[in-house]
Amino acid sequence: MSHSVRSYPRRSATKSSAKPPAKSRGIALLSVLLILSLMVILAAEMSQAFRQQLSRSQSQQSLDQAYWFAMSAEQLATIALQKTFANKPKTVNLSQPWAQTSQQFPVEGVGGAPGGTISGELHDAQACFNINALAKVGRATENGATPEVQVFQALLQYLGLTPTDAEQIAQSTRNWVSNNELPNQGAGDSDYSGLPVPYLSGRAPMRDVSEWRTVAGVVPVVALRVMPFLCTLPSTELAVNVNTIANDQPELLAALYIEQLPVDQAATVLSARPEKGWDSVEAFLSQPQLANFASTGVNERLAVTSQYFTLTANATAGNSTMMLNSLLMRSPGETGNQQKIAVIRRQFGAPL
Repeated sequence: MSHSVRSYPRRSATKSSAKPPAKSRGIALLSVLLILSLMVILAAEMSQAFRQQLSRSQSQQSLDQAYWFAMSAEQLATIALQKTFANKPKTVNLSQPWAQTSQQFPVEGVGGAPGGTISGELHDAQACFNINALAKVGRATENGATPEVQVFQALLQYLGLTPTDAEQIAQSTRNWVSNNELPNQGAGDSDYSGLPVPYLSGRAPMRDVSEWRTVAGVVPVVALRVMPFLCTLPSTELAVNVNTIANDQPELLAALYIEQLPVDQAATVLSARPEKGWDSVEAFLSQPQLANFASTGVNERLAVTSQYFTLTANATAGNSTMMLNSLLMRSPGETGNQQKIAVIRRQFGAPL
């Protein structure tokens, strides 16, 4: 038996090659580019925000490190004072270890913290005129001026002020730091309250010498000239250490004599000061250079020792800088020869 095979025509398997319109392709490409652009912008913003945050974190870390470096300078100053006065010397003078010129110490970074430097210098805070001594209640002369006011007035005159301006500023300063205002002597609250920007006087001891600039009559030129000779201690006593008065400030020594000792003679006395200073106030007063000069009560305003010291420190860490100004007070320790050093006042930043 024979079989026949029927053949059928094959259909083509080729798919349609029709392409989408060019307009659709352009819109798709534009969408892709837009999304890509947004992603690039977003990535750039995130990167910028990260860099800013990292920079702020690094700056804050450097600033914190500089702060602790500055506090370390305060500890170093405390140790220096304790060692200097461990054996209880009778005087404070410029030959002692605390009086060394500015010292600088490099500090290595630890644990990723930036390294830096610590520098600082100690000064005797009783080698100046204590403004708060004007508040001391004591004997007064005919014009109501205490010896402390007279000394301050003499200092102002030696520094170039006229007698009238010196008296006005001295009395105004006394009114500022005293509880009771002297009538008709120096500026008072009524004068300050009448200013374009009114304020009241302190009626309390000054905590920083910059406060003196608010006293009536203290114009900028006067402040710049006089303030290096001033200080503000937590005491109403005026006891200037003749062993530590700067050689370029003979006006201060002359003022303590209340116009009895010429400035040039005071400069001669300071230039002839022994290396370790004078052993006592009596030894200072007995000098031949001072034989012809005397002032009532001058020995009460002089000293050869000091309780207060100021520290000026500068610390750097990375790109950050921290300045510290501290007032330190020394007093006998509870046992043995130990000296207790206390921080009375601390100010960060440059002096005002």
